[in-house]
Amino acid sequence: MTVRNKNERLLQLEGAFNVRDIGGYRNADGLTVQKGRFLRADGLHALTDSDQSIILGTGVQTVIDLRHEKEIEAKRNVFADSGRVDYYNISLINPAKPSNLSIRCLGDMYVYMLNDSGSLLKEVFQRMASAEDDSVLFHCTAGKDRTGVVAALLLDLAGVERSTIVEDYAETAANLAPIMDELRKDRPEQLPADMYELFLGSAPSNMEMMLDHLYEAFGGAESYMTSIGMDDSQIASLKRMLLQP
Repeated sequence: MTVRNKNERLLQLEGAFNVRDIGGYRNADGLTVQKGRFLRADGLHALTDSDQSIILGTGVQTVIDLRHEKEIEAKRNVFADSGRVDYYNISLINPAKPSNLSIRCLGDMYVYMLNDSGSLLKEVFQRMASAEDDSVLFHCTAGKDRTGVVAALLLDLAGVERSTIVEDYAETAANLAPIMDELRKDRPEQLPADMYELFLGSAPSNMEMMLDHLYEAFGGAESYMTSIGMDDSQIASLKRMLLQP
């Protein structure tokens, strides 16, 4: 097994490079986000048997795949038919193929996701809340865009400071460095190489833009979740998963 990053939240796996716990961060009140409750990840199609055992050993019993149909067909999640976890596919927007011409950078895409994918994000968080007694892994292809928005909303709900949320997002750059050439091979033909390179990055400014919009338009993660239709009991469940000792 190759160690690629010394961060204790990062799982050292052979078939995935950005699988990590969002726990361990302290919030503004001095409380710590629980470890082992939420894992964020990149693609899980190449996991070895040992990798799968490591992930299941963390207590994961719910896997939420945020990719679209063509991504799943090309690189199927090893847990999709395993029977060892509850697997759900909730397809958020495709970060490699923006459908809105006003999207000039990843930050624009994250804002677009907040504004236009509320019903899908609601489903994601409802699935998480219904798994309160379990641990949940959520992932997309690189584990930074769709996954990054979901992780940021969870951490903001937990009261984690903005700078920490941005740092968690930006960590992806170091984690994915060993497989950047492989990711470049997945560039859609219609997307120029220079633009695709921007979409492969995880510059802090992208998450800053999303968080600015989150607060300016919605007042933060909790208000956002209410606005997309989550009820108080579901939001309370997520908070317990995040912070309850």
